[in-house]
Amino acid sequence: MTNDGHTVADGQAVAAGAEALLREHADALVCGLAGNGLIVPVPQSVGLWGQGLIEGRALIDNVVAADRGTVVRLWLRVQEEGAASDKVRLLRKPSAWTTLHFIDLREIHGVLLGVIVPSDEQADGEGKLEELAPAAPRFCSLTEDEGARVLGCDDAFMEMFGYTVEELLGNSVLDQIHPDDQGRAVEGWLAVLSTGHDQQTRLRRRRKDGTYMWVDTTLRNLLNHPDRNYVLVEIIDISAEMQAQEALAEREELLRRLTAAMPVGLLHLDNERNVVFNNARLLEILFGSQTQALTLGAQDTDAGDERATNATSGTILSTLTEQSAAELDAALTEVLSDGVDKDVEVDITLPSGTWRRALMSLRALLRPNGEVSGAITCVLDITDSARARQELEQRATFDPLTQCYNRASVLSTLERELEREDSSNTGVVYVDLDRFKPVNDRLGHAAGDELLVLVAERLRLASRDTDLAGRLGGDEFLIVLREIPGPDMAMRAAQRICDALCDCFELSCGKVELGASIGVACSGEETLTAGELVKRADTAMYRSKERGDCVPVLAVT
Repeated sequence: MTNDGHTVADGQAVAAGAEALLREHADALVCGLAGNGLIVPVPQSVGLWGQGLIEGRALIDNVVAADRGTVVRLWLRVQEEGAASDKVRLLRKPSAWTTLHFIDLREIHGVLLGVIVPSDEQADGEGKLEELAPAAPRFCSLTEDEGARVLGCDDAFMEMFGYTVEELLGNSVLDQIHPDDQGRAVEGWLAVLSTGHDQQTRLRRRRKDGTYMWVDTTLRNLLNHPDRNYVLVEIIDISAEMQAQEALAEREELLRRLTAAMPVGLLHLDNERNVVFNNARLLEILFGSQTQALTLGAQDTDAGDERATNATSGTILSTLTEQSAAELDAALTEVLSDGVDKDVEVDITLPSGTWRRALMSLRALLRPNGEVSGAITCVLDITDSARARQELEQRATFDPLTQCYNRASVLSTLERELEREDSSNTGVVYVDLDRFKPVNDRLGHAAGDELLVLVAERLRLASRDTDLAGRLGGDEFLIVLREIPGPDMAMRAAQRICDALCDCFELSCGKVELGASIGVACSGEETLTAGELVKRADTAMYRSKERGDCVPVLAVT
């Protein structure tokens, strides 16, 4: 007795009941079942009386969806009681009821038995369900003597391969095996004869119409068994599985060719940041040539398909600058932990020393349950566009002649300084060159341009690293003094500038004397705009010009 009061049937009694059921219902369908519910071959020790075999992965697959709960309940009962039965409808004929029997023969025959007994009882209200045509068999068997000549076959073999019994009896079936598979077939045959152990072989068998079918073949040596004296050949049709594998291989080849031809680099990382895949273009971007891949442990089997083995992201991304590597590491951490997508621009230093910039688009790879399994990274070389962008920024920010900040950028920088809470520590030095116009008039504009370049150099040398020099236009310059304690330091800075400019300049066409009028203004405690502060410095500069002694003048607040 079980804990819930069910009686556990005796194995011999259950086997006897199964034999009686099969004798009574020769029109039934039968299959062997493993403990996990999957269909397995019916052992030869189970006597059959003309019953057909149930094909497929599991018996439940042959039952209409509404009755699959019944199948599950019967399966649980047979585990406890040794036998269970109830009515179900089959997909091939849902308009009629059948009786499904589960019988536990593991004690005697090593399998559970599934038996479906047909009936004429119609399923009320269910006749409108579409009836399916009987499925073609996927399992068959034949018997052969010690010389591999056919002794007999079942109906399923004839239906699957199209031969008649007369065409098979007494003949060897070796010529029905694909030429490329005959060596494996002979090896398996010799092994089953010499060892007596079952042998399994995957090969292609020829149908009568000349086409081939992929099958899994199991050879069982029963030559010395009483009343048998043959080798049992059990065959399972696996053509659907092989077609799926071939289709998968074709898709993999297509993907491989696509990734090899893509103009972007591809990098697949797992959760441990190990490299699962990278294409050739990635190595070209990161190292400048495919030959660098040899140092990464990558195996190049087709010059367009590198599968990096035993490589980590740190190895393959070793040419990134330190700052870019840190930024990418932070982004990758987010992608792998949170499943988000990130884009990062990185700087690369090639082994040749050349600078390169790339856009890395990181995308999380998710399993069906939402768990992150890794990341795929598309790497695009944007060096040319980055250079163009830098050039535009350069033009928008700096004066093309002197390389000082231009008028707009120096004034906007001053505005930002004045908006800070400690803007009282900001000052400006307004510089207007004296005796510059005669240089242009007498020596030409080329000499004037050369002189402006030299002036800008002296302004930078006379200023602190934190100060900013800008050209307002013509021969006027503005120096922004950051974080000064007060007007005294501003005046000392202006005096250094005055000393640097009120001097002789050596031009390519000769020496020239130059002077400068300089006005100084500080923000103090007042709230001033950039324009207001510059205007004060401009007014002070004119006072300096009126004096004419190249002495800076501090604006009056």
